Amino acid sequence: MAGRNHMPRHPDNFRGVRDGPRSFLERGPGPVSPHPLALEEELELQHRDIQRLLAENRLVVDDNVMLQRELTAVKDEIHRIGQIIPKVRADREIQTRELIDRGLKLEAELRSAEPLRAEVVQLRAEAQKLSSLRQELSSQVQTLTKDINRMQAENLQIAAMKTDIDKMGKEMIDAR
Repeated sequence: MAGRNHMPRHPDNFRGVRDGPRSFLERGPGPVSPHPLALEEELELQHRDIQRLLAENRLVVDDNVMLQRELTAVKDEIHRIGQIIPKVRADREIQTRELIDRGLKLEAELRSAEPLRAEVVQLRAEAQKLSSLRQELSSQVQTLTKDINRMQAENLQIAAMKTDIDKMGKEMIDAR
């Protein structure tokens, strides 16, 4: 096997137009065997190339393992976030319903009892705060949804990168 970017020491014998075996007189003294130092040098070059390829292969394998771990972590995070979002929405809806019901009850009591008016005003302010909190939570849910979409896009990129790494690994194996 020739080293990288090197021609073999003895390329295939070019016989010209004739493809048949040469006669004894046409053959000449025979091929000259290469010098042992040249063979050792070529073997050393091949050995270095093999060692370099092995090191590169180890790096690719390590990168692949790391990417697999990161992909698993991202999938777990997406799954966890996917479970949290419905709970947050349900809690927010429950809180909103509770506050609305509470406000309606207080308005009814206000009509029946004038001295409770100040408390109703306070509860309305709280309802407004919770409404703004609801809007803020809604904004956070939208942000989380965007993050999930971004992470899913990154997962696709990671899958593409894994495919590229696998291709590079195959190319390296084929190159050997």
